[in-house]
Amino acid sequence: MANEPRLLSRAIYRLWAQDRIRFGDTDRLGHVNNAKYATYFETARVELMQQVLTGPESYFVLARISIDFRAEIRELTSVDIGTAITGIGRTSFTTGQAVFQGELCAATAEGVVVLIDAATRRPIPLPEALRQHLAELAPIAG
Repeated sequence: MANEPRLLSRAIYRLWAQDRIRFGDTDRLGHVNNAKYATYFETARVELMQQVLTGPESYFVLARISIDFRAEIRELTSVDIGTAITGIGRTSFTTGQAVFQGELCAATAEGVVVLIDAATRRPIPLPEALRQHLAELAPIAG
């Protein structure tokens, strides 16, 4: 769940990405608009997918995302996006993610990502090598 307390801690994440907050990411209240958080989470998911995808015969799709907004971000600097694998299924895996600015956790998310066969456009089982790599990205105990 995106509201899982352990997702608030930087210490659990094994994979990190960065993104820059742009002026256009803010709204008239002067903070980052909630829709932009989906883009920040996507930045980190794409980095993960580029690490684990092996060829053009398959690809990943995001089947579900749940975002909890926890604090405002007002500074136009960078954010760190942590990603951990919180579940591995037969054809999919679950990500736990958080957007941090410094120590502030601004949002957490849970996403379900499915491996798809490019020819049939249907879900396919996660190969064992992929499952092992994903298991290495499970949250660090803390």
